[in-house]
Amino acid sequence: MARTLVVSAFEPEIAPLRALAAAARGVEMATVGVGAIDAGIGAARTIAGARAGRVIFVGTAGVYPRGRLTAAIGTVALAGELHGVSTAVLRGEGYLPEPVVVVAQTSDRLRAALAACARGPSRPADPVACPMAITRSAKLGRQIAAATGATMENLEAFAVARAAAAAGIEFAAVLGVANRVGPAGHREWREHHRGASLAACRLVARFLATPGDSK
Repeated sequence: MARTLVVSAFEPEIAPLRALAAAARGVEMATVGVGAIDAGIGAARTIAGARAGRVIFVGTAGVYPRGRLTAAIGTVALAGELHGVSTAVLRGEGYLPEPVVVVAQTSDRLRAALAACARGPSRPADPVACPMAITRSAKLGRQIAAATGATMENLEAFAVARAAAAAGIEFAAVLGVANRVGPAGHREWREHHRGASLAACRLVARFLATPGDSK
C-alpha cells in the first residue's frame, strides 16, 4: 500500500519526479489522463488501486495576468480552492443543476507540509480555475478570474480533487507556471512546460525526502 500517490495528467509532467524520487519509499506515481473527464476517471481508478493515504497532483498551469502580481513563468504554486468552470454559465447561456459541485478544497495540512519544502519567499495558496477547455482569449480569462477569484488555470486538478474527496483522502496540487493565459498561451506552454514541470517536481521530491509524518 502506497502512503503517497503522486499523479499527473501525462508523462512529461511527472517524468522528472520519477528520477528525482526514485528511492522514495511508500510512494506510487502514475498518469491519469489529459482533461477533466479522463483525469477524473483515471484518478478514481488509480486511487482505488493504490489505496494511498494522500494524493498529490503535479502539473502545469497558466496564470491570469494581474500586472505585477502575476506569478512568473517557471515559479511553483500550491493550489488552494479549486473551481470547476463552465464558460457557458459565465456567458449566461447555460446553467448547472443545483447539486453539481463546482468548488473543491485542498488539504490545509498537506499544503502546509509542501509549502515548508518550498524555496524562496512564501506565497499564499493560489485559487485555481479548471475549465473544460484551455482559455486562449484574454477577455475570457479576465471573466473567469473575476468570477472565481482564481489566479491561474489547469484542466485536471479539480477532477482529481473530487476523486480524492470521494475516496476520503487528503489532496494537494503543485503546479509549475508554464504560460500566461491568452492568445500566446499555447506557444509559451510549449516553450516552458518542461521547465515548469521540473520545478514543480523538485518541490514534491523535497517533500517526499522529508523524514517523519509530513511525508
